[in-house]
Amino acid sequence: MVICRLPTSLPKLPAREAADLDLFVCPFTVLQDTREQAPWAFQGLLVERRLWIVRRRVATLQTGDYSIAGCEDRLVVERKSASDLVGSVTAGNARFRREHERMQAVVAAGGFACVIVEGSLAAICDELDQEAGRRVTSESILGAVASWPQRYGVHWLFAGDRRRAELLAFKVMLKWWKEHGDG
Repeated sequence: MVICRLPTSLPKLPAREAADLDLFVCPFTVLQDTREQAPWAFQGLLVERRLWIVRRRVATLQTGDYSIAGCEDRLVVERKSASDLVGSVTAGNARFRREHERMQAVVAAGGFACVIVEGSLAAICDELDQEAGRRVTSESILGAVASWPQRYGVHWLFAGDRRRAELLAFKVMLKWWKEHGDG
């Protein structure tokens, strides 16, 4: 049984800086939902001048794509690619609303829930505006971004790209663990 894997790709740092890094084993295990289709590996994460070794386990989560083992009812992280966000707000609207209702229950019970998008809002809107004849417009996405977090109390965080989204998700979990976890 593998408890943790050493990162296969490390951040590119000057040798002087790399020598000053500490390897640090994360105090919690990241849970990844069994239905997650493009999972983050949580490898090669450089946070707080530490290179983190993160344990991951696949499990069935009631809502969201990621959480911390033992804290699934208090912390929910939902991953969305840019195109998946557009599809979830439009064609998959009913399913995404039900997911937000489950995340809203987590928030109402004192927990934290967020959607982390692997893209920037500007890039998503620009792409929609450039495609003539699309039924989905940037206005509909902006409307959802403005209203859904207010309605459900679920934060939407736009990370710019996939790697930054993965790093942001880890930082959200680490911050939550430091404030609310068992560590």
